[in-house]
Amino acid sequence: MMRKQASHSRRRLLDSARELPARAEELAAERGPLLKGAFQLRGTRCGKDNCKCSRGELHTTAVLVVSEDGTRRSYYVRPCERPEVQRRVERYLRLRSKRLELSKLCDELLTGADDLLDALAQPHIPQRDKEGLKRPSRPRARKNKNR
Repeated sequence: MMRKQASHSRRRLLDSARELPARAEELAAERGPLLKGAFQLRGTRCGKDNCKCSRGELHTTAVLVVSEDGTRRSYYVRPCERPEVQRRVERYLRLRSKRLELSKLCDELLTGADDLLDALAQPHIPQRDKEGLKRPSRPRARKNKNR
């Protein structure tokens, strides 16, 4: 039973270890500027009585939502900047996702190592003499302090 469990743990450990370099390379391959935040399209009203937004068709406004010192802030994104801002935010989110996958893989690797250690570890059973009693411990030799 122990050999089977150790073999299974060893196989899981090696499978996780084989995936690790590819996942790390994916993470390291990311280039270019990223934007930490969320790109959102919001609907707004301009306030004019005869505008389409007064009938329910809202104007589209793009914002970048970021956290600064624990506070959420929204920044207006001009129409000419929208594609680039959206692309940078998506790349940031993709990188975060790859980092999470790498973290899970490392957890699997460590769990596999722990399982293997548990499967291979054996408790120490002290030797017993013929009558089933523990052997008396030998007195330790004392070091001579005068030398």
